[in-house]
Amino acid sequence: MYQYLLTICSLPREEIPGRVTDFVAGLRKSLGGASKVIERIILRKLFQKTGSSFKETIDTEFTEYVADAKRRYEILSHRHGVPEDSADSVRSKKGQITS
Repeated sequence: MYQYLLTICSLPREEIPGRVTDFVAGLRKSLGGASKVIERIILRKLFQKTGSSFKETIDTEFTEYVADAKRRYEILSHRHGVPEDSADSVRSKKGQITS
């Protein structure tokens, strides 16, 4: 999937967090209707990292959910005194965030 996004969509893995719209477009282009399943899995894991549970609603786009999860993460980070750029320090060599 990452190779497809890089080759077809010119979207390197490291740029996905800043280019969510391009990511979901590439996902949908490559997987078609099956992309919805992958989107839900991604969103469940993303919300889990914020201590919330993912609740799907009608007419809410993937990018809106991601923005909501980001907002929740920032609120959580501020409560626990974690600086926003500290997420970079917990990234693995492959760019994955580790817990």
